[in-house]
Amino acid sequence: MNYQFSGRIENPQVIEELIADKKSNKLFVFGANWCPDAMNLLKKLNHSSVKKILNNQFITYFIDVEKYSINMEIYKSFGMEIIEGIPRIFLVNKSGKVLNLESNDQWRDSRNIPDIEFVKFLQSFSSKL
Repeated sequence: MNYQFSGRIENPQVIEELIADKKSNKLFVFGANWCPDAMNLLKKLNHSSVKKILNNQFITYFIDVEKYSINMEIYKSFGMEIIEGIPRIFLVNKSGKVLNLESNDQWRDSRNIPDIEFVKFLQSFSSKL
């Protein structure tokens, strides 16, 4: 999979339908191609141990915010006000519950966090999936 932010404007209603979909766990990644931490997070997502977890447990969606000029209203779908600072990730279980609302900004300093920490992060939510 080629992880990147596409510049596409997302439909908030479609995102809400994805969140509510009971068929799978979801990982939503907000970022932009200009952001070094977002690019580093994409690198982490391509790590073999992370890809194995993602491929087995999640459907991953990438939401481009460009320079905070598109898709910002989608944060409201997760119960958050519009806020800057990327990357942000939201883990959503099959019940539509956002599992990491309080820590969605944990990866904003991704380039200073070892890759293996993302594996540990995902594993910490396994009992809630």
